Amino acid sequence: MNRLGRSGVLRLFHKIIVLLIRLFSIVGFMAAILAFLFLDFLSRAEVQDHGSDLPRTAIIFTGQYDRLDLGLELLASESLDRLFVSGANRTSGLIKERFPALFEPKTEQVDWIANGRVILAPDAHSTLENALETACWLDAHDDVQEVILITSQRHMARASVALQRAIAPVSVVRVISDPTKKYNKYQVDLKEFSRFAATWVVTFLPRSLWPGNVPTNCADEG
Repeated sequence: MNRLGRSGVLRLFHKIIVLLIRLFSIVGFMAAILAFLFLDFLSRAEVQDHGSDLPRTAIIFTGQYDRLDLGLELLASESLDRLFVSGANRTSGLIKERFPALFEPKTEQVDWIANGRVILAPDAHSTLENALETACWLDAHDDVQEVILITSQRHMARASVALQRAIAPVSVVRVISDPTKKYNKYQVDLKEFSRFAATWVVTFLPRSLWPGNVPTNCADEG
């Protein structure tokens, strides 16, 4: 093989090696991002050690009724001042008119809605809309610096990242509504992880660009 031919082969191998290095760099970068997302997913599903000194405002994204049961229990024990329930509509099976019948509250609990201790926000139909609805309510309560998020362990990772990004710099304390329910965080639900990853990426956008309908309390401010 003459010198020109050997030079051409060397250039070809050089290009192949450069392409492989770039490919491995991209794959490695994507693997690092997925590893980071996975670790964040696992850590957010942990039961958070929040101690006995809880924030005085709790947030619930409707879904399972044990979330609301725990919120009402904390409110009744004077551990909370306010309970904000996002997505209180017919889709979730929770509307203002049916609230007393569903949970059989005491007389003073019925008054919690009238006196603002329980706020039922009706517009959200997704986790992102829950976070937006909560954020717009908190925009009018700038004295709140920290809130509790009450939801199930399976839902906590996705819900907490959406809420945290929506209400920053207000901090979020995670409280699991079903701590006795068997949940193996290492037996990863790929569907839930994919939803978490999508939420993690989407919530880097400004709130105005998040997918979903704009809740009434957000639209009223605009």
